[in-house]
Amino acid sequence: MVISSSALALDQPVVWRDPDSGCSYWLTPQGGIAPRFRSDGSPDCPGSEGRQPSAIPLIDQAARDFVRDLARGLDALKREVEGFGDRIGRR
Repeated sequence: MVISSSALALDQPVVWRDPDSGCSYWLTPQGGIAPRFRSDGSPDCPGSEGRQPSAIPLIDQAARDFVRDLARGLDALKREVEGFGDRIGRR
């Protein structure tokens, strides 16, 4: 069996740097993506030296967005319930 080096290279993940955040990610030939970490365990992002690996900007931003949207939804629901209470109280 003969395998050329170029065929082997296709199976290796490649590094991609997000132009917006500057963070690096591993891209696999199958379409997977994973954050890239430095040898000290911090994410490979600008300004993340010495930070814990749990501080992945993409996930952090998604979590903040989710919590913000959830709080807005709960506030809207609270206003609706109060409005129903006011209407029932007037009858």
